[in-house]
Amino acid sequence: MMTRNNTKYAILIPWVETDSGNALLLEVRSQLVKQPGEVCFPGGKAEPGESVIEAAVRETCEELGLEPDAIEVISELQPLIMGDGREVYPVSARLHIKDIESLVLSDDEVAEVFLLPIKWLEENPSTHYDLAETPDEDLPEKLLSYLLHYGEYRRTGQTDYFEYDGHGIWGLTARIIKKFGKTGSGLIITWKRSKNEKTVLSVIGNDPDYGTCGVRRLAERER
Repeated sequence: MMTRNNTKYAILIPWVETDSGNALLLEVRSQLVKQPGEVCFPGGKAEPGESVIEAAVRETCEELGLEPDAIEVISELQPLIMGDGREVYPVSARLHIKDIESLVLSDDEVAEVFLLPIKWLEENPSTHYDLAETPDEDLPEKLLSYLLHYGEYRRTGQTDYFEYDGHGIWGLTARIIKKFGKTGSGLIITWKRSKNEKTVLSVIGNDPDYGTCGVRRLAERER
């Protein structure tokens, strides 16, 4: 039986408005941290007495050089349980930034950032791999290069995989994108402006755990 780890981890799912539509901001990990070169969302371990929202915002500010008021939190979403029992809490948020070139990245943690367009996700579903069964020659070259860092564990588990503009996205990050970006349940999050300039979040889909959560939380804020 899996034992849950009491340590909480928080990640931010950052939505960015661009001229060509909505996008997710993703990081490429620096060579100075674990899993160098892999794609991830901002985030990390919650400190004692810190909520998961506070942790997600703090980590994002540290990694991207932002002030807290540049992050508009939408909702804390239900946690994902990892194979080792860790609980990872995604927090959906909108970033108020001019462009990604204006970000001051933490060199110790982040090599670069890029935007993953929602439109691209709608048109390009993930590929699923059983890592225990799929031979190396049938794996994408980028994914295989990541797996080589995991030693004896590289042949365990399953993963969804996206590859966008030379970036391989797998593991927890791909799982979250599939769940919250363009998911198998049809969940798409879009931004609109109402006449009174309030941000309105539209959720299209039927995911009982996540779809109504974001709408309800934002509706409570708007009242």
